[in-house]
Amino acid sequence: MQGNLNPMANNQIGEMKAILEEVKQEQENLSENLQKKLNNIMKKLMKMQEFNEIVDMTNQVFELRLSNIEDFLFRLEGYIVKEKQEK
Repeated sequence: MQGNLNPMANNQIGEMKAILEEVKQEQENLSENLQKKLNNIMKKLMKMQEFNEIVDMTNQVFELRLSNIEDFLFRLEGYIVKEKQEK
């Protein structure tokens, strides 16, 4: 059927095919770049999650230590008050 078209139409069809191929290639490139960026973002999110878990564990340790210090100070205060009352 293309043989029935005039040479100008054949040329335009060729140009449109070339443009469509360029668009297709550009979409594939964009898709590849997007996938790479997505993978990079996912890796960073996983690292952030690991960091947050470490921070949570560290905070738990410090909270326990602070709680122990507070308990000690309350007992010490009670001891000091008791000593003053006995004098």
